Amino acid sequence: LLYSTSQMVSQKMGMPVQPNKAIVGSNAFAHSSGIHQDGVIKKRETYEIINPTDVGVDHSSIVLTARSGRAALAYRAKKVGYELTKLQLDKVYQEFLKFADRKKEILDDDIHKIIEASKVKVESVA
Repeated sequence: LLYSTSQMVSQKMGMPVQPNKAIVGSNAFAHSSGIHQDGVIKKRETYEIINPTDVGVDHSSIVLTARSGRAALAYRAKKVGYELTKLQLDKVYQEFLKFADRKKEILDDDIHKIIEASKVKVESVA
């Protein structure tokens, strides 16, 4: 597949693939802007005309940053086991923004810390 071939050439040539390189870069199927993320969550084909698996990439990703919105936070929270109501999400999102101002990218472990810091009582569904 295209992705694995690109990685092999990169390794043999000793030249890394640029992260933002179309189709084969590590950011090719990563989404970090709020409205863009919301569109991908609702209907992936809106922003991805190529299915990542068609070129050998496992999946696209929603990257949480200070530019992410509530939809992306709710999506990632659900991925790590939290189903948030709208009211809970609003409270957690305020804490998320504080956290995101201090960190370039919010990881899965950070989501647990953010929910804990928000003092919202939410049951883990994992």
